[in-house]
Amino acid sequence: MLLIVALAQFAMPSWAATEAAPAGTATPPGTVSPPPASDGTTPPAAAPARPDGPTEVKVGMYLTQLLDFDMSKRSYYASFWLWYLHDNPDYDPHATVEVANAKSDSVKFASLDTSKGIRWHQEKHGAVLAEDWEITRFPFDRQKLVIMVEDGQSDTGRIRFVADSKNSRIDPAATVPGWTIEGFDLSAQDVTYNTSYGDPTLSEDSVYSRVVATITVKRQGIRLLCSLFVGFGVAFLLALLTFFLDFDSMAGSRIGLCAAAVFAAVGNKYALDGYLPPASTFTLADVIVSTTFASILLAALAVVLMQLTHKRAPRFARIANLLLCLATFAGYIGVNGYAVASAA
Repeated sequence: MLLIVALAQFAMPSWAATEAAPAGTATPPGTVSPPPASDGTTPPAAAPARPDGPTEVKVGMYLTQLLDFDMSKRSYYASFWLWYLHDNPDYDPHATVEVANAKSDSVKFASLDTSKGIRWHQEKHGAVLAEDWEITRFPFDRQKLVIMVEDGQSDTGRIRFVADSKNSRIDPAATVPGWTIEGFDLSAQDVTYNTSYGDPTLSEDSVYSRVVATITVKRQGIRLLCSLFVGFGVAFLLALLTFFLDFDSMAGSRIGLCAAAVFAAVGNKYALDGYLPPASTFTLADVIVSTTFASILLAALAVVLMQLTHKRAPRFARIANLLLCLATFAGYIGVNGYAVASAA
């Protein structure tokens, strides 16, 4: 009888020996589920730390479009492909990587290919990117546009980016009207944030890995100089013209031309301020604006001087008028000519 029972237990199939855990069985220690988000979904988790060090992720970029350069709004639009190569099955860059300097970003065509012996992710971005435009030499400025790609959840202890600079470039068909694309560079760097984000294992700072694409573009500024600053040129010529009018018979005309020059300069200044962002340095545009108003001021000063001296000392009045005319002309042409030549 005992022999029969022993044989029956030995012959029991493996599936019958496995029973469901009782309802009150506790979750094994160390297994913690992330809290659900407000919409009921589970937010993506940071990549787990590996015992052999952080996961190395090779990141590449192919830039297809540059559009909508808007200096007043400090932004531009770029369309580009990103890819990630790594060997960590627990890491999903589609869920945690962000474009750090994007005002808005749309992602499509996210994919994963594991058929080549490595985890190869791809995705396409269309982003409006924030840019701090350098306008010191405007309209002959050279800009270094940046696109910053960073993992928003995993620090350098878990994820470390490496730039795939060999395969990263700009599409030859990508053009920007009024600009010349001079270069493209992709590099990896560590970024330190002066906070632990509440991580109890960190003392002060936290460090994240980032890949930065730098696009160098040069503005074709001659046409823009002629069109955007034409009002200042007209104001200067109106101010200069006042020196050639006889004060005895055309004093009113000289005053009227000075007033017209002021209106032309002020109108052009408002248009220029709407085109450019505020700047903390003295720019080429500031030089042109300042010399224009200085020319109008000299023309107005000549009107006042002629009013005071043309009857009592006519010879002195003519000499003073000539000297102020020469100073206005030479100063405006000399200062602006040098500034434009230096910027170009």
